[in-house]
Amino acid sequence: MKNTFLICALFLGFSAFSQNCIESYIGIYHVDIEATMPFFEETAYAKEGVLNKDFAQTIHKTRLIFDSESITLNMYGNVTTIPYTPRNSVKENGECDLLLDMSEMGVPEEAQDMYLTLYLKDEGQLQIINSVEPKEMDNYIWVSLK
Repeated sequence: MKNTFLICALFLGFSAFSQNCIESYIGIYHVDIEATMPFFEETAYAKEGVLNKDFAQTIHKTRLIFDSESITLNMYGNVTTIPYTPRNSVKENGECDLLLDMSEMGVPEEAQDMYLTLYLKDEGQLQIINSVEPKEMDNYIWVSLK
């Protein structure tokens, strides 16, 4: 009986520890346009440091929301929420991995094991790297809305 209690306590302790990696990132984020500008210029979303007008309207409204159980992206007027399980990152310099539950999204089998890795950049900036293609959003730098 003692051993069962000890095993349960250890399991719950490890589970709680792995979920703690997301706690400091819970909140609402927007794209740091200045930090992301080199990517925008590469992809023709911007020219000479100025965003394309239509794209500028979209990107200024784009929001990324982390709560303790899901990530929500509001972009182009579409809102997508995906549940996840956080874990301490297995990637070098990664802060937290979000193991996405794609079961309700009808994605190809190779995307079922997709996860996102959060990287802390300069001055509270956040970069999110996808484990599978497409990788366009990997180039976006996010900052918290205060």
